[in-house]
Amino acid sequence: MPAAGGWEGDVIDQANADAEAELQIRMQETDAQLLEAIEEALARMDDGTYGICSNCNRVIPKARLEAVPWTRFCRACMEALEVDSCQGSQEPVA
Repeated sequence: MPAAGGWEGDVIDQANADAEAELQIRMQETDAQLLEAIEEALARMDDGTYGICSNCNRVIPKARLEAVPWTRFCRACMEALEVDSCQGSQEPVA
Protein backbone atom coordinates (compact mmCIF):
# COMPACT_ATOMS: atom_id res chain seq x y z
CA MET A 1 0.00 0.00 0.00
CA PRO A 2 1.53 3.35 -1.00
CA ALA A 3 2.19 6.10 1.51
CA ALA A 4 -0.55 8.67 2.01
CA GLY A 5 -1.09 10.36 -1.34
CA GLY A 6 1.66 8.26 -2.97
CA TRP A 7 0.16 7.34 -6.34
CA GLU A 8 -2.29 10.19 -6.30
CA GLY A 9 0.53 12.64 -5.57
CA ASP A 10 2.60 11.15 -8.40
CA VAL A 11 -0.24 11.66 -10.88
CA ILE A 12 -0.82 15.23 -9.72
CA ASP A 13 2.91 15.98 -9.77
CA GLN A 14 3.17 14.60 -13.31
CA ALA A 15 0.16 16.64 -14.44
CA ASN A 16 1.72 19.77 -12.95
CA ALA A 17 5.07 19.01 -14.61
CA ASP A 18 3.32 18.45 -17.96
CA ALA A 19 1.42 21.73 -17.64
CA GLU A 20 4.63 23.59 -16.76
CA ALA A 21 6.46 22.05 -19.73
CA GLU A 22 3.63 23.04 -22.07
CA LEU A 23 3.70 26.60 -20.72
CA GLN A 24 7.46 26.82 -21.26
CA ILE A 25 7.11 25.60 -24.85
CA ARG A 26 4.39 28.16 -25.58
CA MET A 27 6.46 30.96 -24.04
CA GLN A 28 9.48 30.00 -26.16
CA GLU A 29 7.32 29.94 -29.30
CA THR A 30 5.90 33.37 -28.42
CA ASP A 31 9.38 34.74 -27.74
CA ALA A 32 10.62 33.37 -31.07
CA GLN A 33 7.68 34.94 -32.93
CA LEU A 34 8.26 38.29 -31.22
CA LEU A 35 11.98 38.20 -31.98
CA GLU A 36 11.21 37.46 -35.63
CA ALA A 37 8.72 40.36 -35.76
CA ILE A 38 11.32 42.72 -34.25
CA GLU A 39 13.98 41.57 -36.72
CA GLU A 40 11.53 42.15 -39.58
CA ALA A 41 10.80 45.65 -38.25
CA LEU A 42 14.53 46.41 -38.18
CA ALA A 43 14.80 45.19 -41.79
CA ARG A 44 11.90 47.50 -42.74
CA MET A 45 13.79 50.37 -41.12
CA ASP A 46 16.80 49.53 -43.27
CA ASP A 47 14.80 49.38 -46.50
CA GLY A 48 12.67 52.44 -45.73
CA THR A 49 9.31 50.71 -45.38
CA TYR A 50 9.04 50.88 -41.57
CA GLY A 51 5.83 52.59 -40.54
CA ILE A 52 4.04 51.73 -43.79
CA CYS A 53 1.17 49.24 -43.57
CA SER A 54 2.07 46.02 -45.41
CA ASN A 55 -1.56 45.61 -46.43
CA CYS A 56 -2.86 49.03 -47.53
CA ASN A 57 0.47 50.91 -47.91
CA ARG A 58 -0.74 53.80 -45.76
CA VAL A 59 1.34 55.37 -43.01
CA ILE A 60 0.88 53.64 -39.65
CA PRO A 61 0.05 56.28 -37.00
CA LYS A 62 2.83 57.15 -34.57
CA ALA A 63 0.72 56.12 -31.56
CA ARG A 64 0.33 52.60 -32.97
CA LEU A 65 4.05 52.34 -33.68
CA GLU A 66 4.80 53.49 -30.14
CA ALA A 67 2.42 50.86 -28.74
CA VAL A 68 3.52 48.03 -31.06
CA PRO A 69 6.83 49.05 -32.67
CA TRP A 70 7.18 45.81 -34.64
CA THR A 71 3.74 46.03 -36.25
CA ARG A 72 3.42 45.60 -40.00
CA PHE A 73 -0.19 46.76 -40.17
CA CYS A 74 -2.27 49.83 -39.39
CA ARG A 75 -5.04 49.27 -36.86
CA ALA A 76 -7.82 48.96 -39.46
CA CYS A 77 -5.94 46.33 -41.47
CA MET A 78 -4.92 44.44 -38.34
CA GLU A 79 -8.53 44.29 -37.18
CA ALA A 80 -9.63 43.04 -40.60
CA LEU A 81 -6.90 40.38 -40.55
CA GLU A 82 -7.94 39.28 -37.06
CA VAL A 83 -11.54 38.88 -38.23
CA ASP A 84 -10.29 36.75 -41.13
CA SER A 85 -8.14 34.80 -38.67
CA CYS A 86 -11.19 34.01 -36.55
CA GLN A 87 -12.82 32.58 -39.66
CA GLY A 88 -9.98 30.11 -40.24
CA SER A 89 -7.30 32.14 -42.01
CA GLN A 90 -3.68 32.31 -40.90
CA GLU A 91 -3.11 34.28 -37.69
CA PRO A 92 -1.17 37.54 -38.25
CA VAL A 93 1.63 38.72 -35.99
CA ALA A 94 1.03 42.47 -35.51
